[in-house]
Amino acid sequence: MPTSVIIPAYRAADTIAETVRAARTLPDVDEVLVVDDGSEDGTAEAARSAGADEVLVLPANEGKGAALWLGIGAASGDRLLFLDADVGASAAEAGPLLAAAGNDTAMAVGVLPARPGAGGLGIAMGLARATIRLLTGLDPAAPMSGQRALPAALVRHIGLAPRFGVEVGLAVEAAHLGVHIREVQVPLEHTATGRNLAGFGHRGRQFADILRFLLLAGYGLGWPALSRAKTWLRAALLLAALAGLTALGAAGSPSAAWASGVAAAGAIALWLPCLWLGSVTMGIRKANHLGRRLPAAAGLLFGIVGLPALLLSALGPSALRAGLIVIGAFAALGLLDDLFARGRQARGLRGHLSSLVRGRVTTGAVKALGGLAAGAWAGAVLDPGRPGLIVLDALLIALCANFVNLLDLRPGRALKGFALLCVIPVGMSLNSLHLLGPLLAAAAVAAPSDLAGRTMMGDVGSNVLGGAAGLALAVCLGPTYRLVAVVILAIIHLACERYSLSEIIERMPVLRALDKLGAEHIPPLPESVKEAAR
Repeated sequence: MPTSVIIPAYRAADTIAETVRAARTLPDVDEVLVVDDGSEDGTAEAARSAGADEVLVLPANEGKGAALWLGIGAASGDRLLFLDADVGASAAEAGPLLAAAGNDTAMAVGVLPARPGAGGLGIAMGLARATIRLLTGLDPAAPMSGQRALPAALVRHIGLAPRFGVEVGLAVEAAHLGVHIREVQVPLEHTATGRNLAGFGHRGRQFADILRFLLLAGYGLGWPALSRAKTWLRAALLLAALAGLTALGAAGSPSAAWASGVAAAGAIALWLPCLWLGSVTMGIRKANHLGRRLPAAAGLLFGIVGLPALLLSALGPSALRAGLIVIGAFAALGLLDDLFARGRQARGLRGHLSSLVRGRVTTGAVKALGGLAAGAWAGAVLDPGRPGLIVLDALLIALCANFVNLLDLRPGRALKGFALLCVIPVGMSLNSLHLLGPLLAAAAVAAPSDLAGRTMMGDVGSNVLGGAAGLALAVCLGPTYRLVAVVILAIIHLACERYSLSEIIERMPVLRALDKLGAEHIPPLPESVKEAAR
């Protein structure tokens, strides 16, 4: 396979010539490109003298990601080999990377021999490894290795993260697209940064760039394929939503604004820890509709934020108790399903109940019956001594929870459904924000990541949001309107037992447009890229 070697170089006049000459000896290498990233020490001249086919020069230092991207644009090979400028003569030993990338893997990553006493304290390396593990489930030995072989079509499809975030970004995006990543031991050597001021400064810049990628990717605000303008727009919309929600709460009562504001701050701070708790500690990671394995219990955030926020609110005693019951019970039931639902499960409520009748207990059946029981308990707190209303409350809360759960099949769909369910209670009374405000704030924090297809809220999230919305409707609606809501929800559930909800949404222009609003992610690999990656 025709191969282009791309060597990003910054102040590498002492090593670049040896690296270029050694790279030329590798099998199937058709060209060696060097990108001088704004050096002032003769790096470009040394590369030309050593026989580089093309030397591209950036007028100012723009970082490793930008240098590689410039080289990728100029490369003519179907396969790319990235080498650091300081590997010198050992570049001739990179053959195993090319062999691995050309056989049973799409991206081969070089693992260099450990050098005792070299390097820093491992903080940047640890952050890189933790970022990849959090977002993909992989635990790489060399998360920051600059020695990589991969198809040119693949990297052009993915894009690159800026500066030193480039290697972590490549690993995350490739893994999300289902690309096989293989680490290969190669006897390459590079100039190790020592434990001096210059070395710590270099590793500090690496840490900052990786942290930037983690924050943008983890919070769903940006990734290599998303423009800087869209990243800033998403961040601005998130802050505007949180500010607007707090202001709306203030219009109802200061305590509602306080609870929403505290919940917003807590959700921002706890978002990544909740992802780690669900996807790494608990190991809950599932494939989404595109087959990408993602952190699948991001909705832990709603219970963790929602329960304390309720205690800060000015809800009356009965509504407070009902809220604690609904959020606590539905979070536990949803987490049970996320943890233990394995393999082929029965489909829909009817499927789960049919399995139960046949003596097979599914987590879905436990969740459905437990949700109905939790709804009845909350209804008994709200309407004590009124059996008819208790049953109505139970059905409304349970059906709302399952409705939002039904929606959680595509990015952002469940959050939009929850927001629409909140319109009626909030429109009728701003006091509903005592219950819904903190959850809406947490949903706003989760929304960019969910819309970007980075995370899945899971049943632990969708059931909490739906149950809380159902409780808010039970509090604000009279008996007649509660009955109407139950009938509408029952009709929707019956329709979903027979027809695909996604197909129904796709056939209705308004719902289709709402479904796609804000959802944006790197598309699946085209067949041409898949062929190149084989």
